[in-house]
Amino acid sequence: MRNFLWVLPVFVVTTMGTSLLGARGGAAAWAATPPVNACGCYRDTTGSCYCGKKGKCDCPGECEPKGCEEKRAKELEREVEAETKRAREAEKKQRALEAEEKRKAEAVNDEEEVAAKARAQAAENADDSGDKSEATPKSKKGKNAKADKSGKNAKSD
Repeated sequence: MRNFLWVLPVFVVTTMGTSLLGARGGAAAWAATPPVNACGCYRDTTGSCYCGKKGKCDCPGECEPKGCEEKRAKELEREVEAETKRAREAEKKQRALEAEEKRKAEAVNDEEEVAAKARAQAAENADDSGDKSEATPKSKKGKNAKADKSGKNAKSD
């Protein structure tokens, strides 16, 4: 117990000293290291930006590592270029489809013209053959036609 009484004042003094220093030292330590943003960077009291070695580019418009703005500009340029390329390819495909449809329509029109010409030619040929058939007597149809061929019902003049 004697040892305990001798250690007790030392213990009390150290506890009080650390609590007093901790309160003051904690506030001083808190003020010395300002809050770090998502990029791992912070601003000091003068407004200068300081970043850790493993800073990220996740804080546009805030304090962030050097080169992040350039990276962002390059990425935007790549995206614009890719979108422009996609638009050009889509336009090219659209023009190819339109040209194919036009070719098909022209082919159908050509086929219709050929068919119309063929019908007109057939009609002309029919008219020409119709004039010749009027000059020659038409054959009889039915039972009498068979008889005429055999010569039984032939008229004698």
